[in-house]
Amino acid sequence: MMNVPTSPTNMTAGAPAPMGHNQPPAFDPNVLARSQVTAEEFLEVTKMWQSVEKIESETQAEQLNDQITGLRKLWKKVDADRKAAKKPHDDAGREVQTAFNPLLKKLAAAADALKSKLSEFAAEKQRREDEAREQAQQDAEAKQAEAARLVAEAAASGDISAQVDAEEAQKAAEKQAKAAAKPAVSGIKSASGGGRTMSVRTIREVEVTNVRLLFMHYQNHPDVAEVLRRIATADVRAKGFDPEETKIPGITITERKSVA
Repeated sequence: MMNVPTSPTNMTAGAPAPMGHNQPPAFDPNVLARSQVTAEEFLEVTKMWQSVEKIESETQAEQLNDQITGLRKLWKKVDADRKAAKKPHDDAGREVQTAFNPLLKKLAAAADALKSKLSEFAAEKQRREDEAREQAQQDAEAKQAEAARLVAEAAASGDISAQVDAEEAQKAAEKQAKAAAKPAVSGIKSASGGGRTMSVRTIREVEVTNVRLLFMHYQNHPDVAEVLRRIATADVRAKGFDPEETKIPGITITERKSVA
């Protein structure tokens, strides 16, 4: 009997191979594998050093210095390998960006140029609709007032027919007032139906006119404290900074020792 080959477990017999299965890897796996072997050795030694509770001799300190130096050198090598492996992709990415970006900029600029014209028209349309809505509200309020007057007169006269008519007029006036109170939504529809309806939106922009007053308003915001901390940290770490000579109010400077 003829032996039938067994299909790989990740492939369905007779099914086409997945797209991209025959493409070369994005980087040389052998380069990474070699670094991983060395890294595992360094990490194992690091684990041993972490079990040492305290450095008690110059010899230990020097040996630990060598371990840290070795880790940093290996990090630089791995990072250099990463950059070398990534460079062709970066170059290809830049080439794609260079090819497509000019066309994207032209299309965006063209849309923005036309959008300004459409925005002007839409704003004028919104203005007219707002004016019409305001006039409709005034008319509805006048009809409500007139209907209320007629209801009062009919009630005083005892004329049932007039009372019913006045109440119906009052209901109609209230309905008209509700309709007039609804905000006017102005939109520009698509002529072909293929585009979305564009509407006028109010966009608020901020211009800082008084930094001090603005700071006082937001001084308790956590983001403000973080920004100020970063600025102060950069200053106190700057070369030549003397905390005795330069006093920065509102902060406490602490120092910690760290090998470099």
